[in-house]
Amino acid sequence: MIQSRRVLLLLAVARIASAQPAPDKVDAKALMQTGVKLFDSHDYLGALAIFREGYQRFPSAKFLLNIGTALKELGRKAEAANAYERYLGSSDTDPAKRDEVIGVLSELDKDLGKIALTITPHDAWIQVGDEWVPADQLHFLHAEPGSVTVRARHDGYQPGEQTVVVAVGQAPAVTIALALVPTKPLIVTVHDDIPALEQAEGPRSRYGGFVMAHVSVAPKFGSAWLLGGTADLTEQLAIDAAFILGPGIVSNGMTGYPAPPPKFGGYVGASFSFLSGQMRPRVSAGMPVFASDGARFSLRAAGGVEYVANRHISITAELGVEENLNPPGDIRKAAFVPALAAIGRL
Repeated sequence: MIQSRRVLLLLAVARIASAQPAPDKVDAKALMQTGVKLFDSHDYLGALAIFREGYQRFPSAKFLLNIGTALKELGRKAEAANAYERYLGSSDTDPAKRDEVIGVLSELDKDLGKIALTITPHDAWIQVGDEWVPADQLHFLHAEPGSVTVRARHDGYQPGEQTVVVAVGQAPAVTIALALVPTKPLIVTVHDDIPALEQAEGPRSRYGGFVMAHVSVAPKFGSAWLLGGTADLTEQLAIDAAFILGPGIVSNGMTGYPAPPPKFGGYVGASFSFLSGQMRPRVSAGMPVFASDGARFSLRAAGGVEYVANRHISITAELGVEENLNPPGDIRKAAFVPALAAIGRL
């Protein structure tokens, strides 16, 4: 009966740690004998503790095999399978035991799943049950079915973990790449005789002024200037207001106008930028109002781009269409009116 429970328990303690000096061999033999006695008396937890202590002091595959056997008797199948997996991957595995261990491992795996491990750095440690083992000793982690959290750690790195759902006969993959622990920032004292570093340029002011060339191409050719201000409601939305110097002042030579071209006017509108970088595609809409035998109202819609040179200066180019709501005489209502503006901010 005792022999059947100890089928994988090693008794060849005289050969353990043969490469160690004599006192170490004596200690290893003593730990092995103590663990075997506890195992024979059915104190599997005590035997497990002794075998683990022996492996910590003398990393021999023989201790790993006995650790797996003690765990198997305790009903801790996944931990036992992982101990047997580490035994099979050890450089000092007993070739005569391999087939027997593989058979026991196959029986355990009938109730377990596997997790394919990729851990970086390769010499990190992973948690297996209630202990930490080198990750490079396990390419597969045997696990009970259900939700399993794999944890990894390494000196100088931030710990990492990943949770997967394990099913019998399946092998989900877990990849954990540990990140280096950030180093503390270097504090430099700036003395009077050493120039200080330039500060990063802050955000542009919400308020600014602009000058816009407002050129009517069709149906009549003429131009006007807008002098006004702009205010950002958000990073992308702005409102504009301006005073207009009309074609009656700027381009007196325009022809085909049934009445003297208007000299003055005003403009209110808004613009929206689709991006917030240096090149900003945008659309705008507004209402130009000219004084020409009364107030002449138009609606303007335009699309273009704003080039932000720096936080103080930007250039805007637009292609716009204006619809005259109450035109004088027989002037066509629709006009094609591009515009070019320079915007200055504090």
